[in-house]
Order: sequence, then C-alpha cells, then structure tokens
Amino acid sequence: MDFYIDELKYKLQNFEGELPGQQAQMKLSPPYRHRFDMEEIKKTNPKAAAVMIMLYENDEGDIEFPVTLRQTYQGVHSNQISLPGGSFEPEDIELSRTAVRETCEEIGVFDEDIEVITQLTELYIPPSNFLVYPFIGFYDGHPDFIAQTREVAEILPIDLGAFLRAEPAIFERSFFGLKVEIPGYDLGGNEYIWGATAMILNEFAELVEML
Repeated sequence: MDFYIDELKYKLQNFEGELPGQQAQMKLSPPYRHRFDMEEIKKTNPKAAAVMIMLYENDEGDIEFPVTLRQTYQGVHSNQISLPGGSFEPEDIELSRTAVRETCEEIGVFDEDIEVITQLTELYIPPSNFLVYPFIGFYDGHPDFIAQTREVAEILPIDLGAFLRAEPAIFERSFFGLKVEIPGYDLGGNEYIWGATAMILNEFAELVEML
C-alpha cells in the first residue's frame, strides 16, 4: 500500500476508529513476554518515556521514517534498533513533547518542523520498567540527520511502502545460553527490529492498513 504524504497525514488526522492496540502489538511479542494489564501496571508508577514514528518525504517522493541503532553500552537495550525517543522530563509538560524533544536530540532534526498527529497504544517494557507512549509525527521537509553519537551509532531510514509490504521474520537470539525464536523485521546484514520497537511498529502497520 503506497500513499502520498499529504494523503497519509490527512487520513491519520481524521481516523475515528479504534486503534489496533495490544492485540496488534502482541503479534510481534517475544514468546517469553507476558501480557500485562495496563491499568495494573500504571498503579506501580513505572517510568514514563515516549518515542516517535517520524514520517517524512525523501528526495524521490517516497515516505520514510527513521530508526536508530543504539550504541553498545552496559544496559538491557544496548546495540538494539529503536525508534527515536527517551525518558519524560518534568519540563516536557506532556509526553508528546518528550517524543519531539528526544527525536530532535537523537537524530538532529528541528522541533519546529515536526507536527505530532496522533498517539498509539502505550507499551510496558519490563526489563527497564518503562511505560512507553508512541507518537506518530510528520516532518516538514527533507531531514538532514545528525546522530547524537553518545546514544546513537547509526540512523537507518525505513521505506514505509516496503515496510508495509514486508512479512515479519523469525530469527534466533540467545538468552542465558538458551536459543529463542523471536518475531521481528529483517533489515538485512543480520540486523533486526524486535521486542518493543517491533510491537509498536506492528500496531502502526495495522493502523495504516485500516486507513
């Protein structure tokens, strides 16, 4: 399914249906992940974060969005592919602002050029105890990405049309010496989008298919 960027923006702005939600997220869930009750999770006061699916038109007129390869560090999300985003700060006031601020910091775009359109379903990430709020935004113009090298090793543009046509892949990862088959998106070169990012993107894909 291919869109022009103005058409996609209009349809997302005027979407009045029910989001695909947790059901869509769980289709790309690792097999060891539990299904969480969001209302119960919120009572435990988890840390809040926000991420951005930032859509833009490239020089050829195709719609893309960036994901980032995290740097290698001592942490549970080291060297993973993620959507740009990060932790809520009190000065953000609202989570959509967190998504914009962190996106600008991580990939070097300008906040005045990002228009937040809608929010997807929040997702709990147990290893880091974050409740993540995903947002869809549009970038006005062709972004010149500059990676914040402290956190981001590489910025990877994803073609929206190719992403929507792709079938999720199954690949193996080792956890504590055990091999586990995990669903995700194959980016080639032994790079996969999996875990929370894949779950968020699957809800996004199902939403776009509904438009």
